Amino acid sequence: MNSPASSPPSDPKPIPPVDDTQNITNLVVNGTTTTQHQTEQAEAVLKALEHGIPVRRVKKSKLHEPMPILVHDKTIRFPSASALWARFRFCGPNDKLKELDLDEIIEVRQGYGTDGLHKAAKKFTFQESAPEAKCFSIVYRHPKYVSKAVDFVADSEETKEYCVKAIQSLLAQKRHVMSFDEKQWLVRNFKKADLDRNGQIAFDELWKLLKKLNLQMSRSYVRKLYDLTLAETNKDAGGGRRRTALNQEEFMRLFNVLSDLPEYTHALLLANNEGEPHLNAEQLQHFLQEEQGFEGIDIKKAESIIHMCEPALNTTSASLLTTNGFRRLMQSRWGNILKQNHESTFMDMTKPMYDYFISSSHNTYLTGLQVRGEATVEGYISALRKGARLLELDVFDGESEPVITHKRTFISAITLRNTLKCINKYAFETSPYPVILTIENHVGFVQQKIMAEIFEEELGSNLYLPPPDAATKPLPSPHELRHKFILRGKNMGANDTPVDDDPDSPTDRQSPASPRSPIEPSFGRLIGLPSVKLTANIYQDIQDHPMNGSPSLSESKVKAYLAGNAPIPAYAASRLIKSYPAGIRQDSSNMNPVPSWVCGVQCAAMNLQTAGEDLDLANGLFAINGQCGYILKPKILRDGLDPRQCVETKVHLHIAIICAQYLPKADPQGSDIVDPYVTLEMFGIPLDMNKSRTRAIRNNGFNPVWNENFEFNLRCPELAILRFCVKDFDSTSSNDFVGEYTIPVASIRTGYSHIRLNTGFEHNPDEAASLFVRVAFETVK
Repeated sequence: MNSPASSPPSDPKPIPPVDDTQNITNLVVNGTTTTQHQTEQAEAVLKALEHGIPVRRVKKSKLHEPMPILVHDKTIRFPSASALWARFRFCGPNDKLKELDLDEIIEVRQGYGTDGLHKAAKKFTFQESAPEAKCFSIVYRHPKYVSKAVDFVADSEETKEYCVKAIQSLLAQKRHVMSFDEKQWLVRNFKKADLDRNGQIAFDELWKLLKKLNLQMSRSYVRKLYDLTLAETNKDAGGGRRRTALNQEEFMRLFNVLSDLPEYTHALLLANNEGEPHLNAEQLQHFLQEEQGFEGIDIKKAESIIHMCEPALNTTSASLLTTNGFRRLMQSRWGNILKQNHESTFMDMTKPMYDYFISSSHNTYLTGLQVRGEATVEGYISALRKGARLLELDVFDGESEPVITHKRTFISAITLRNTLKCINKYAFETSPYPVILTIENHVGFVQQKIMAEIFEEELGSNLYLPPPDAATKPLPSPHELRHKFILRGKNMGANDTPVDDDPDSPTDRQSPASPRSPIEPSFGRLIGLPSVKLTANIYQDIQDHPMNGSPSLSESKVKAYLAGNAPIPAYAASRLIKSYPAGIRQDSSNMNPVPSWVCGVQCAAMNLQTAGEDLDLANGLFAINGQCGYILKPKILRDGLDPRQCVETKVHLHIAIICAQYLPKADPQGSDIVDPYVTLEMFGIPLDMNKSRTRAIRNNGFNPVWNENFEFNLRCPELAILRFCVKDFDSTSSNDFVGEYTIPVASIRTGYSHIRLNTGFEHNPDEAASLFVRVAFETVK
C-alpha cells in the first residue's frame, strides 16, 4: 500500500451517489442481477476508498487534521469474496499507522453513537465543528475490551455516506458466508505465504506456512512432495522455461496431498453399502435421512446437494459424491451438529416468562475489571448483539441527570440517557423478545423523577407498564411482550420499604451513613418486576409474593439452597429469579451457571466480557432457538420438580472423536506446534456430570487423528450440556486452551458432524478450526 497521502483527495463529488446500500449488498453477497449503473456506483465508492477519502479523527474529544481513510488496493477486490480480507487504514499527522482487518470490524456506526463522541458532544463548540450528521465510527474487536471505536468526522454528509455504505456492504458480505469455504481459505493462505507477491510460492515460503498452520512434518518429506509437483509441472511444459516455484493451482494440488485424511474416505465407505468410496443420489438420500437425521430429503434434493459439493462435476455423467465432495458436505449445513431447525426459533414462545431460561448479563456497562476502567455503552451494545435479554444498570445521581457507574470504585460514569438511546437502538436487532432492565437504584428522591422521565422519553411506547392486576396473575409470555422493555428493581414493599435487589453484594450494601432513599412514585409505577426477598419458608413465599415479584440470589445462596434441598424449583415455576456472581469476583470472573439452571433459576447473570468455561456454557445454551435469548425450560422444571430426582438412565450418548483440522496455536505468537487432545465434559444434574479425554497427538494441530469412542449415561438429558474442548498438552505446565464448542444435548444431531470451534482469547468462532465427530443416541426403554 502507498504511504498515507500527504494531500488526499479533497472533493468526493466525482463519485456517483450511492442511494441504495442493498443494491451493493446484493451485488457482493447474493450475486443477484444488477444494472450497469449500480455496478459503477459500487466500484466508484470502493475506488474512492482505495485512493483515500479525507476525514477528521476524533480522539480524546479533540478534532485532528484531515487525513485519508483508505482500503488497501492490493488486498481488496469487489465483488470477489477476497474482499473479506480488506484492510481499512486510518492515520493522523502525528498518529501511528493503524490497520484493521475486516474480520475485526463489528460495525460502522453513524452519528454520536460511541462513548467518545458522547463525551465530545457535551461541548457546544464540538457540535458546531462536528455536527452529528457528519460523524461516524468504526467499532472493532479488541483483545482487552469488549470492543473499541475509532471516531471520525467527514467534511460533508455525502462523504460520510460514501464511507459508511461501502464498508457496510463489505461487512454484509462477510456475515452472509454461512459455511467454511476451504478453497477460499487456502487461496488466502497462499497469498499470505507469497511474500514477494509474484504469484508463486517458493519452498521456504511453503515451509513457513505449514509451521504457522501447526503442521510438523519431515522437512525432507515435504521437500520431496514439492519437487515432485514441480517436476510434473515442468514435464507438462515440455521444452519451455523450467519453473522453480509453485503457482496457486499447483499449491492447491500439493496441499490436498498434505491434508488428505483417510477418515473421510472410511466414512464414505461405511455409507456406501457396496464398499465403494462414493455415493450416488439414492445412497446420499439414505445417508442424510438415516445416518444424519435429516427429514424431507428426496432424490432431486440429493442430486442438487451432490452438484453443490462437486463443483467440477460433469453434468452429463452420473452424479457421484466423492471424498472431496464428502468433506465439503460435512463443512456445510449437512454436517452441522445442531439438529435440523434448531438454529432458528423452534420453541413455543407463548408460555409465561418464568418458564424460560433467559440470557442475562452482569455489570453490563463494564468491559474489564470491576474496580477500575470505564463504564461504556459498548458493553450494552455488545451484550445485545450476543442475544442478552437482561441488562444491568447501576444508576446514581449525576450533576443534572442520573448516570451509570459502579459503586465505590474508580469506574468513570456514562449518562443514563445516552445509555438508553443505545439500548433502544440495538435491543431488538437480534431478537424481538423482551429485554429486562435490572435497575440498581442508588438515585436520590429528587433525580428519581428525572430518571422516570428519561425512561419514558427514550423508550417510549416500548416501555412495559404493568397493569393494576400484575401482582395477581402470571407473567405475560415472550411472544406477548415482543419489542418491550421491562424494568426490574426496587419498589415499595408492604411496609413502604424498598427491597434491595442484590442484598448480598458487598458493593451494594447500604451503610448507616447512607440511608435508603424512598422510591419516587412516578418511577415506582414503571417497575414491572419488583424485587422481593426469599425467606427461610419458600412455600410461604410462594403464597405471599406477588406473581410479578422477582428475587435475586448470589451464587453462594444458590449453592446453599441446592445443598439444603430447598424447593427453589417450585418457586421458580411461578416467579422469575435472577442469580449473580459473588461480590468477591472483582476480576469480573464468572460463576458456573449450571447450579442456577438446575434450580430452575431463569436469569443466571454472566460477565459477558470475560471468556472462559462458565461463559462457554451460557453461550452454548443460548446458541439454539435462533439465539433469541429465551430457552424453554424442561417440563420437569416448569412443573416445579427437582430434576435431581431423576436417578434412572434414560439415554446412552455415544461419541466418536475422529479427527480435527486446522487447529490454531495456543499462543499465536509462539513457535511451538501444539500437542492437541480433546476433553468431553458433561454438565447438568450431579448424576450426569462426567469428563473424559483423548490421548494427545504430538506436534500436529493441522490434521490430528484420534479415532476414540466415548459414552455418557444420562438421567436428565433435557438439562445436559456437552462441552468439547481442545487443549495443548504440556507435561511441565498447565495445558493451554486451543478451542471449544458447547451444545445442549437435546439439540445434538445424530451422525457425522464438523464442529466449528471457538478459539482465541475471546473464544470467537474460528473460520477453519474444526473437529470431525460421529454421534449416536440409544434410548433406554
